[in-house]
Amino acid sequence: MSSPTNLTDRISHLRKRKGSSDIVSGQRLAGKPPSTKKPNRERRFATDIFMLFAYSLLGIATLCQLVLIIWLDII
Repeated sequence: MSSPTNLTDRISHLRKRKGSSDIVSGQRLAGKPPSTKKPNRERRFATDIFMLFAYSLLGIATLCQLVLIIWLDII
């Protein structure tokens, strides 16, 4: 018997064999229902000191700009 020439031929040859595994033949293992839960792709950011520092600087800058706009509008 000649050997298969490419990967597709090899897979089809393994599927035709009688004692092949369920994984190769494309069947599910008995007793395991298919998974219906979708993985959550949303990532949570880590709260570290740099993030807190950056957000505090952003808040201070926004507050200062608001104070300057209101102060210059009054004067």
